[in-house]
Amino acid sequence: MKKRIISLFLIAAIVISVFLAGGISVSAAGLSEYITITGFDPNVDYMRAMQRVLEDGSPYALQIGAIYEQQRNLKIDSLKLTQKKTSYFTSYTTAEQIKSAMTAEAKPKYTAEDLDLLARVIYAEVGCSWIPDWVQQMTGSVVLNRVASTYYPNTIREVIYQPGQYSPTWDGSINKKPDARTVANAKYLLEHGSICPANVVGQNSIVTGSGVYRSYYDSVLGTTVYFCYA
Repeated sequence: MKKRIISLFLIAAIVISVFLAGGISVSAAGLSEYITITGFDPNVDYMRAMQRVLEDGSPYALQIGAIYEQQRNLKIDSLKLTQKKTSYFTSYTTAEQIKSAMTAEAKPKYTAEDLDLLARVIYAEVGCSWIPDWVQQMTGSVVLNRVASTYYPNTIREVIYQPGQYSPTWDGSINKKPDARTVANAKYLLEHGSICPANVVGQNSIVTGSGVYRSYYDSVLGTTVYFCYA
């Protein structure tokens, strides 16, 4: 993951250097107009990448952020994600303005119970410390995709407690207190939306539905979790 992000920074640096050499302005809302993004890395969390470059706040960092934002929007369109596309880096000119806009949009649209339940089911399903964040986020995304689907109940509680669906609700593991990492991943999903296509509504140890979107092999436990299309 780190190598991919470093590569993206290097590509962005080369592009920006070319435009700087040509005398084109690199204001926050400028350079992105001259760049056409045609690809993205499906494994990169571009929202977090955008948030990281904002900590720098320099004009150069904002241009990197503008590229990340275009890649994120392309990823949303290409993978048909339920996340909302953004235009922070073309609508605002300073890091502080962009941070304020992000903070305003990230105000909770969920209840404390939603966060607690989502974190608990993620922790019960894939809470082991060695399991990557993306697996936890995919597990939570399946819950959110079910809430949004017309084929499942309309709330997080109803989806999780739907009869015969999530084993933690009947084996008692849903009652385990989730750790801080899992709560953070659940909160991220509730604030930014599912990270997988809307029709990925299956998460199981066997392949279900019409096919596999992604899978994760747990080399410690020797098990595989499959994230499947409807």
